[in-house]
Amino acid sequence: MPDHWSHEETDHPFHADRRNFYKVEKWTEDGEHIKEMMFAGSDLEKAKRIFGRFIKERPRWRVTIRQRSRVLIEWPLRD
Repeated sequence: MPDHWSHEETDHPFHADRRNFYKVEKWTEDGEHIKEMMFAGSDLEKAKRIFGRFIKERPRWRVTIRQRSRVLIEWPLRD
């Protein structure tokens, strides 16, 4: 069965929030501000692959997958 789901992406954070996209974001060391949005799109699996690659290559970075303000996954893990 073909996959007719549209896998949209954007580099605009406000458009990503309006479309309820998954965002992979790098945060400042103090965790207060987003330093860079590395991916924003409708494909959660792609967001997870990008997230995994970044934490493997740069384990000291603070990285999250968010959907609007809801944090789905974060690195490093918090207790």
